[in-house]
Amino acid sequence: MIRKKIKSPMQFLHITISPYYLTSCLLLITLLPYQLITCLYAEQEINITSDKMVYDKSGNKAFFSGNVKLNAGDIFVKCKSAKLDVFKGDVYLKSVYFTTCDPENPHYRYYSKRVHLVLDKYITAFPAVFLLDDVPLGIHPYYYKSLKDKKLRVEFTHGYTREDDYYTNGTIGYQFSEYFRNKLYIDYYSYKGWGKGTEATYVVPGQLDGTVYGYIIKENDTHEKRWNLRMYHWQNLTHDWIAQVNSNVSSDESFNDKYTDDWTKIERDINSSVAFTKTAQQSTARIYFSRYDVFDPSTNKYILTDLTAPSVSYETRKIRIKEMPLYYEFGINGKRTWNRYNDFYKIESDSNLDITNPLQLTRKATLTSSVGFAEYWEDRKSKEDKEDVFRSVYKTDLNLRIRPTYFLSHEFGHHFEQELYKKKDEYHGVLSNKLRTTQSVYLDNLTLRFWTGLDIRRKLNEKIIVYRDRLDDITSEAEYDTYGFLNLYYRNSYNVVNRKPTSVRYEATVKFKHDRYSQDESTEIAYLKKGVSYHNSMPDHVTSFAELGIRPTKNWQFAFKTQLSFNYNDFSDFNYYEHRINVYRDLHCWEALFSYIDRYDDYEFWFKIRVKPPSLEKKEKRFEKYERKWYPWREKGSQFI
Repeated sequence: MIRKKIKSPMQFLHITISPYYLTSCLLLITLLPYQLITCLYAEQEINITSDKMVYDKSGNKAFFSGNVKLNAGDIFVKCKSAKLDVFKGDVYLKSVYFTTCDPENPHYRYYSKRVHLVLDKYITAFPAVFLLDDVPLGIHPYYYKSLKDKKLRVEFTHGYTREDDYYTNGTIGYQFSEYFRNKLYIDYYSYKGWGKGTEATYVVPGQLDGTVYGYIIKENDTHEKRWNLRMYHWQNLTHDWIAQVNSNVSSDESFNDKYTDDWTKIERDINSSVAFTKTAQQSTARIYFSRYDVFDPSTNKYILTDLTAPSVSYETRKIRIKEMPLYYEFGINGKRTWNRYNDFYKIESDSNLDITNPLQLTRKATLTSSVGFAEYWEDRKSKEDKEDVFRSVYKTDLNLRIRPTYFLSHEFGHHFEQELYKKKDEYHGVLSNKLRTTQSVYLDNLTLRFWTGLDIRRKLNEKIIVYRDRLDDITSEAEYDTYGFLNLYYRNSYNVVNRKPTSVRYEATVKFKHDRYSQDESTEIAYLKKGVSYHNSMPDHVTSFAELGIRPTKNWQFAFKTQLSFNYNDFSDFNYYEHRINVYRDLHCWEALFSYIDRYDDYEFWFKIRVKPPSLEKKEKRFEKYERKWYPWREKGSQFI
């Protein structure tokens, strides 16, 4: 078998392989009973095997016959005979089966008596019969498929919800270049009407990336205009400076609940910001602008609540002081802010200096002590004040960590803060005076942690009689994991004053894996997750959730999720938050996804089936990777819930 790459001088002028050298190679190959030829035209590679080949030197054509197999890019062809024009890149085939499904026995294919293939451009056939396995299901009077990188992509999905009746979501995407892609959204809802939107995505790896998204709809039933605008931008300005922009504004707080799959369904507050950051080896400098808006139901719009324009900061990392066992950290900040409730611009700044000494007492005990000073300045406290406000704060921190064995860890600490020159108030200027402790146990598969704090700050002449009233919640946490098969998690925050839990959470996850689908690594074939949580904000109620995912075969996936709350005293007052069912089917070149969601008093279901795009279209995956960074809820259907 001889494998030879030949490049056509007619495709690009800078390719200078001699046609006489090409001809001699082809003549040599014709002497063999079995041939394999690889030709490279521009970016398209073609491989041809056959039982017999004849080369016409005068016409620069190659004729193949007998068990002819050909693949060009994503097209796989079996035919009776083929003729190749070496210089033009045209291939004429007879009695042809062709497909983009690459197994030896493809799941679907087309048959045509005559096919014309132009390398790196297109393939045409007329007519072409569509076969699923070996069963003919339809006929194309004329078949055409582009072999170029697919720049235009059109998708339409249809569904039904009880609230909207039937709807159609359409996406038209076009990749203008390697760095820029744009999408148009065209949606139709039976009750709401037409929704329109656009999304631009730009990516220059290591230099800049970002997205701009906008969507608007005027609802037929409410006659309201509802819209959403998002912008995310990151840019490497110089070697040290980067710029970041983050903005997400909407017409109302419940827009996401209706028109996007965002995890945050109700957006009661929004934060937009612009930041310029300089990072050095031991320090970070930053210039920051931001605004904070809160939704007002009475006016049905967002209202500006806080504004920072600008904030400037400089902070160092822990830096060792020459050869001494001491480290220092320094920071300085300044900002100009506006608050809606105070309605005036306030300028304030602060600086801090912390000196830390990690002292290794023994091989198993470390005592870390630190002392710090902070200065605070405000131009005024309120709109009516005229005097500047100065504050000086002294703080200390002491932490003792003892690791007597590899599975035990004890930490004891004390934190103290006092405002200087303010010793006449009821606390003698003390802002914080707290003891803390953390106890940890590390076993093979089990981790236990317990922590709490004791507030010992006192007013002048005050005597602490009952320390229990000053104790923080005692939090206990346990996690048991058996190498990914079983994970148990428990957390309890107990209030010793009220003598009842503040919050409790139980969660159990069981995962089943098997290597039957892959020889390289185990594949998760099923999982079961169950959890119960309680919080004192909802007395006598617990929230329960359950998830179940099954992969019975390599190609089938089922997932179910439910959430509800109820009164645990008499098991009444059931409130179902959500039910979700996903069914996914993967058949190499085909995929289908069915989803049913029942949330509160609304439900929806949708079904999607498509032929997977061949590898020529997978260059778009780079854009999808960045889209999931900005819109993380956009996960494709092949994943469990």
